[in-house]
Amino acid sequence: MKEFISTFFVCLVICGIATFFFAGLILSNIWYITILIAFLLAVIITVFINQESRIEELEKKVEEVLNNKQD
Repeated sequence: MKEFISTFFVCLVICGIATFFFAGLILSNIWYITILIAFLLAVIITVFINQESRIEELEKKVEEVLNNKQD
């Protein structure tokens, strides 16, 4: 959960900066859109980070199984 919250705040800052430069004059409810985009980015990034850790765990298990078979 800590990883998600830190990722969310980083995405929020990035989206805020992008919104300030690109959409400041176009949209009326900028903060809602910025928070929504940052939340979606944080969810996607967190899913990828969790998948990466799962893949690493699977690689370790496969190596252990292969080492056990060779013995």
